[in-house]
Amino acid sequence: MKEEYSIKTRENFHTEISIPGSKSMTTRALILASLSENPVILKNPLFSEDIVQMIECLTKLGNKILVSDDKKYIKISGNKKREFGKKTLHVGNSGSVMKFLISYIATGRGEITIDASSRVTSRPIREFVDSMRELGIEIEYLKKSGFLPIKIYSQGTKSNIIKVPGKNSSQYLSSVLLSASHFNSDIEVLTSHKISSKSYIDITLKMLHDFGAKIEKTENGYLVKKTNFDTVKGYLIEGDMASASYFLAAALITNSTIKINNFSYNSIQGDYKFLEIMESLGLKIIERTKTSITVQGVESYEGFSLDLNRTPDLVPTLSIVALFANSPSEIHNVANLRTKGNDRLNSIRTELKKIYGSVTDLPDGIKIIPKKAGTYKGGVMETYNDHRLAMSFSLIGLKVNETSIVNSHCVSKVFPNFFEEFENIYK
Repeated sequence: MKEEYSIKTRENFHTEISIPGSKSMTTRALILASLSENPVILKNPLFSEDIVQMIECLTKLGNKILVSDDKKYIKISGNKKREFGKKTLHVGNSGSVMKFLISYIATGRGEITIDASSRVTSRPIREFVDSMRELGIEIEYLKKSGFLPIKIYSQGTKSNIIKVPGKNSSQYLSSVLLSASHFNSDIEVLTSHKISSKSYIDITLKMLHDFGAKIEKTENGYLVKKTNFDTVKGYLIEGDMASASYFLAAALITNSTIKINNFSYNSIQGDYKFLEIMESLGLKIIERTKTSITVQGVESYEGFSLDLNRTPDLVPTLSIVALFANSPSEIHNVANLRTKGNDRLNSIRTELKKIYGSVTDLPDGIKIIPKKAGTYKGGVMETYNDHRLAMSFSLIGLKVNETSIVNSHCVSKVFPNFFEEFENIYK
């Protein structure tokens, strides 16, 4: 029997919540710190299902990783020789951990098997494997061609050029860029398509610069110089802006006041754009500090038309915001969401129709036509084991009676205590 999390309607409230550290920054920082010459202390890291998987895998590969008792710090002493030996790694439900580890393994020597849950082993990886083979890394499919599990036989890279696919996922490019400074030579990284989710590449490049990487933008990609990372001893992880988006949206649609702690002013994360979008719809910033923001919602707001190609993780949240606007909304240039884990656009359409939402497909996105208050009917919202859908759908319950979320535990992937923080709305 599936467990359900029931949500009570609530408007015009005042509350205070805290968001965790950024998942995107924590995963990247773990790789960069493992490649560093000196021990590195990460401050304000996220601790979630994906991060635990990353730490376990990097530890198996010879890195010494210590976590403080309060989980506010992680100390990483990298395996400088990167002689990995024979190891088997299991990445669980994390496709990003799998992608980042493949390039990291190419910086050293070893015979490494990578396996995962059925959710990840069902995703095609042939394009990325073919790219890594261009570098001279031998990779064997152990079951089905083009899918995990795989075995990597690495003796270090043997080529100075790689062509990386970027149309459906920016993580392939981020993976290569994060480790390329420690390949056997300078390397030219070519991108074969228009890159989706480019804001995540911007995070990667900013963090690489912080750690001392030397990267030049070229006409067709990037030139990465072989470089040691020897300057960073401590690195602060920002609060997760995607996690903040759910509470910014909650304030807007319920005309409420919410203080969000661990909110990073002028964040490098692309999802920081969500605050700008909310402001354009009428959300007011009451107070702002270096580590928090207090916002106030509005009684009503108009619909919108947005290109979210750079920030696709905002699509589920903005779909819910669109439900309660005064006019129709359109979300464009996110067709790549039809290839991410589950078809997120189809999942959004299916679930919103359960509550009598009006959602139609566009060639590159979706259109939502809002209805009058009282027209929507509560329902049991399926999450498809998608953490972003679970957190976004929770917002519906603030406005629509008798709404519940199935398999809400999937939020552990990025925001383990999301529903504990959500309960502050009712205090």
